[in-house]
Amino acid sequence: MLTAALERFRIESPAWLTAFFVAALPFRRYSEFTILVMAIYLPILLRQPEYRNRIKPVAKFLIPVFLCFWIPMLLSCFDSYDSGKSWAHTLAAIRFPMAALCIALLLSKNDLRRRFLQLVAFILLFWAIDGYVQLAFGRDLLGIPMSEDRLNALFYRRHQFYGPLLAFLSPLLLEYARRRWPAWAWASCLVLVLGAVMIAGMRAGWLAMGLVVMVYGILMIRQENAALRRMALLIPSIAVLVVLASYAGSEKVRERITSTMQLSLGTESALDEATSLRIPIFQNSIRMYRAHPVNGVGVRAFPAAYPEYAEPEDVWLFREGGPSHAHNVVLEVMADTGSIGLVLWFFGAVLIIRQWRRTPVTLRQEPFPYVFALALILFPLNSHFSIFGVYTSSLIWWLFGLWGATLIARE
Repeated sequence: MLTAALERFRIESPAWLTAFFVAALPFRRYSEFTILVMAIYLPILLRQPEYRNRIKPVAKFLIPVFLCFWIPMLLSCFDSYDSGKSWAHTLAAIRFPMAALCIALLLSKNDLRRRFLQLVAFILLFWAIDGYVQLAFGRDLLGIPMSEDRLNALFYRRHQFYGPLLAFLSPLLLEYARRRWPAWAWASCLVLVLGAVMIAGMRAGWLAMGLVVMVYGILMIRQENAALRRMALLIPSIAVLVVLASYAGSEKVRERITSTMQLSLGTESALDEATSLRIPIFQNSIRMYRAHPVNGVGVRAFPAAYPEYAEPEDVWLFREGGPSHAHNVVLEVMADTGSIGLVLWFFGAVLIIRQWRRTPVTLRQEPFPYVFALALILFPLNSHFSIFGVYTSSLIWWLFGLWGATLIARE
């Protein structure tokens, strides 16, 4: 019996290793283990003719997309405000497409992707429940205390964002529940995740989760989701009830909603309050772009350049470390990589949209959770983690690898 279990684990090990990436996200660099192992393993796989043939369709898609991401990074290094950091991030980024291609090859079998999605679904459910436990008792299931300014669950370090990450990855849980569990279980998952994201108290997570609720409300009306159609009618009611319960049960949520309502005043100070004092960051990002319109101030050189463009009374000059990035994907691309970055990122978006449109409608269900998660991370109207940072870049290319696995399976 033990021998059979070990053999099954060996067969399913690619699914477990890929799911480990999500399990390790709360613990910062430990999630890099999956990316590094996959990047190192790719050349070993490609020694076999079978894998060299299977990689062609996904490589034709992922490599051009990666070049649209990487070439602006490379060109920004030559006159960067922090050339050492820019070159280090740019050269190290080569591991991302290697890992993505390896994930695509190893998870191209349907049964492995099903096991992977199951594992990730349970991890995300644990995250959601863990947040409620921390809210109720001040400590989560692992004994990690609540942060002073936000609910953090098992994301124990500062500047790790439990709510937004749970929202970004929620399509993986909701898709697994939609495909494998009864309608009531799918609705329960939606309520759990929506509530956890709300009580986490981060507006980036709220906006992402709002998009999730809207998209699934539309999808549930479609013919293939007939069993869940009645749930679609309940989604608006569920969302309102969860928001009201979060408002009543969490002081942090009340504070965030109150500050967000400042937007209605329309003044600059009100906007600054509603965006957590990010208006100076946005303004200085634009100044950096205007001063360096071709290739920007350098990828990941935003902190080094910031003091030169900030007003003397800028609040961020008096905070330890200052702002690490522009807090918006479009502004970060503009400030860090200039017009070259804007143009190539636009072409990258065109390639991504074209690939999605080329997928037959009947075959879109399989890649949907990964593509939707990518769209949530890159949604241009939200506040973002650093797109060029290791943490977010790893997450993006991990999702591209999963999308690539469905392309190989389709071929």
